[in-house]
This record gives sequence, C-alpha cells and structure tokens, in this order.
Amino acid sequence: MSVKGLVVHLRRDLDDHEVERMADALMMLKGVTKVTPVETRYEDDLNRQRVKWELLDKIRALLEDK
Repeated sequence: MSVKGLVVHLRRDLDDHEVERMADALMMLKGVTKVTPVETRYEDDLNRQRVKWELLDKIRALLEDK
C-alpha cells in the first residue's frame, strides 16, 4: 500500500501560537512537505455540541433502563 498523506484531528482548537508550534513540529518529521491549518468555523462548535448532547442522551437512556 502506498500513502500520499495523512489527516490529523486535534483534540481541541489551537490558538495562532500553538498552531505555529504544531506546524513547525510536524514539518520536522521525515517526508512532511506541507502543513496547512484549517480554521475553525461556527459549524464545528455546533457539531461538537450536537454530538455531546446525543451521547449524553444515550447514556441517560442506558441508566434509566436499570
């Protein structure tokens, strides 16, 4: 199998300084030729909140079944 790239998901949003440090660190890896940050949009926060509430609802449903 041959791979031309990787997608990295971060645990949380980073500020500009952290992004610069992260990009610099990734560029130090062998074979990395480009690191492009993706800006956070309001939809990202809405999606995170939706997933969080869906998981909480499922946990509540499981606990209520007992």
